[in-house]
Amino acid sequence: MAKIVHTQYRENYGAHQWDGKGECPQYWKNKGGDTYVIHGATEYQIGQIINYSSEYSSEYIINTEEYDRYNRKDVWQDWESQKYITRAEDGSLLVEYHSGCEVRTGLKSWKHTWEYPTPEARISGDCSSFAVEYVFEDGYVANDEDEARAHFETLKQPA
Repeated sequence: MAKIVHTQYRENYGAHQWDGKGECPQYWKNKGGDTYVIHGATEYQIGQIINYSSEYSSEYIINTEEYDRYNRKDVWQDWESQKYITRAEDGSLLVEYHSGCEVRTGLKSWKHTWEYPTPEARISGDCSSFAVEYVFEDGYVANDEDEARAHFETLKQPA
């Protein structure tokens, strides 16, 4: 079973000039949020995966609903990145972001994948592995940023 999870992201603008001493100034601003499809997690585990708060920022769940894999278009707008999180039985996470539409002329789609040993590692950004895949309209597949840039340069060359 999977859930669609909608979040609210907030940033503390007061922390930008804070020197780390005394109380952190509080000037919180809502900055939007994200929509995730989360597989293999209970409601409690979803909270552990998503919810966090620090002096600088926070993200928290505002809504969850059942996910119907046959209605993907109802989850995201065409321009949004599709964000999937899969929780393995050992508690590790696989996080994938996919392009929602053509991002740039010549580029058909992209995918970024992170693996995290724990939800806490995801929140702190401490991934155990990271991979990218860029699929071009001509069929070329680049597996890192440099390959993608180099292929874009060949697309600019006159035939």
